[in-house]
Amino acid sequence: MTLFTRLFRKRPRPPSPGEQAAAVLHRFTTATIMGVDREDLGRYPAKQRKVMAFHYGAIRCLASEFDLDETETLAMFVMFVSKYFNLPVSETGSISERLQGFRDNPDEHRFLEAGEDVFRRWHEQGERRAPLVLGEMLQA
Repeated sequence: MTLFTRLFRKRPRPPSPGEQAAAVLHRFTTATIMGVDREDLGRYPAKQRKVMAFHYGAIRCLASEFDLDETETLAMFVMFVSKYFNLPVSETGSISERLQGFRDNPDEHRFLEAGEDVFRRWHEQGERRAPLVLGEMLQA
């Protein structure tokens, strides 16, 4: 490689905090889905909301860690829902209602808090089996 090429080649842009958080969320989601019956999620909307609440708890932890504002946090949740639940963009307007349900519905709120706890155990303490808690909670 010549000196000219080294000096003037295009350097890749470092990932934004939102992109870094999204990558961590993807790894966490991959780990949690291992313990979940995906067919059940398709059949039972109540289970879908619980899984969404669980992962929103993880998203809140990531938002805090990466210093994301409310808009970036909501964007990450919308991307999560659209990627893993194939929610059309036209239906993302109901996101605020879903988030309010996570706060108001005691069962969904329990999943939100569990998602925060499990994410911290997985991400900060290295408990690789912690994400399997989601599958256990859904079966109970």
